[in-house]
Amino acid sequence: MTVAWRYSRGIRLKRCLIFGIGSVSIVSFLIGLIELVIARISGFTADLGWFLLAFVLLCLAVWGRSSSWLLPVLSDSGSAAHRARHFVVWLLIGAVILLITLLKFSSEDLNSYQILVFEEGGLVEWSQVGALAAACRVTWLIGSDLKTKFVNRLPALLARGLALLLGLLMLEELAWGQVIFGWQTPESIRAINAQEETTLHNIGWFQDRLDVVTLLATVVILVVVVLAPMFCRRALRQYSSDRRTLVMSLMPAAYTWPLFLFVVGIAFCVATGSFSEIIYNRDQEWGELVLYGSVLLLLLRTYVLLGSSEQQSVEL
Repeated sequence: MTVAWRYSRGIRLKRCLIFGIGSVSIVSFLIGLIELVIARISGFTADLGWFLLAFVLLCLAVWGRSSSWLLPVLSDSGSAAHRARHFVVWLLIGAVILLITLLKFSSEDLNSYQILVFEEGGLVEWSQVGALAAACRVTWLIGSDLKTKFVNRLPALLARGLALLLGLLMLEELAWGQVIFGWQTPESIRAINAQEETTLHNIGWFQDRLDVVTLLATVVILVVVVLAPMFCRRALRQYSSDRRTLVMSLMPAAYTWPLFLFVVGIAFCVATGSFSEIIYNRDQEWGELVLYGSVLLLLLRTYVLLGSSEQQSVEL
């Protein structure tokens, strides 16, 4: 037997995760049902992908609700839970690669693949928006925690600033509301925007350097994820155990490096044109989705660790 800590926010996170997956499963089923009815009325072939997505998500929700393995992954400290999180990271990478492969092979050609995955209201775009929206909320809550745990207001202000930055990224992904409300792009912006949308990152100077800047940014993030925890452990040895634990909870988890390495790999292929017959330019969107999702995972980890915990005995 060994002693580990179980965080109450991790328990709530499991409940929210199962509820969210189940809700998306129901919505996917309803969308598929509506499209099926419209297809029958119009005489077109229905897209059964929504039903497949609903079924997969439903299976995940049922498994998660009954799983005794998921709760320690989300809420426990200790070596066993830490190893499980390592496994989850590699599992996520494998799932993303498998999903991309299946979508490419199931599409008739490159154009149909891009329409299926990257068009407005497509799989990747709304997944990015969902990840960024959740990240904004979690970062704001972290700011509230830091306000109570630090006398200095700077950490809380930095967290709130990060929340605002993530909010701006989300608005860019939504074309500042154009994706939802469908307004026409002003001609002055359409003429200089690569995607003819109301966005900043696709305009002229930014668009020409976007791939290289994205590659450099992802490399910097990967280096920070790998090195920051190591340097923090060394620098904080002279501090009290409570203060050291608090600061380390704010640092990125080093075991997430494979996710960020995957993002760097996609960004490198897009920026240099490497493996262009396999990795298309629009696949950068997959890299962005994994990046936003990975940032969300790190933020959730910090939020859980900043909450209350209790000791429990764990069998080895």
